[in-house]
Amino acid sequence: MQPTRIVIPLTPDEEDTLRLVAHGRSPVDHLRGRDLDQLEQLGLLEITQDGAGLTPFGEVRVAQISEMRAAAMLRAARHRGARALAA
Repeated sequence: MQPTRIVIPLTPDEEDTLRLVAHGRSPVDHLRGRDLDQLEQLGLLEITQDGAGLTPFGEVRVAQISEMRAAAMLRAARHRGARALAA
């Protein structure tokens, strides 16, 4: 069975904000308010008086961000390797 894919396009800034919330790296008042509002509207995070936290959809989306970045790094490494072999 294929894992569930959530297709929610995010700007690079929104992705960064989502990852910061996921890792608990920054207090909410240090994050972009516009990004927080958008991510909350998309159902990716919840904002409470205690801070922001990921929803289950947000957790899946953060995992997808990591997968996409890892795949991009692999493609770049293969491309560099292919160029080196051709030289």
